[in-house]
Amino acid sequence: MTVLPDTKEAAMHIELDCSTLTLPVNGLLTLEDGTGTRIECRSGALWITQEGEARDWVVGPADALTIRRGGRTIVSALESSSFTLIGPSVVANRAIAPG
Repeated sequence: MTVLPDTKEAAMHIELDCSTLTLPVNGLLTLEDGTGTRIECRSGALWITQEGEARDWVVGPADALTIRRGGRTIVSALESSSFTLIGPSVVANRAIAPG
């Protein structure tokens, strides 16, 4: 997955298992090729747009969305928000874990 800052700086390629991030109101995070990554909102409200999807999602506290398509996904904070990005390998392991 590649994370693109909301400026004209170079993109950062980040491989992650699990990371909690905070965005200020109107803050943006762009994910490139994040298929299978789960976005779990901890606080605030996130507006999520996926390239190729006909609709957008608003995700609030205790809600989650799994990125289903390749391409660009934009996460925008409608208010100051905290959320966790969970990489595809962790999501897959959760799905097969007993219990």
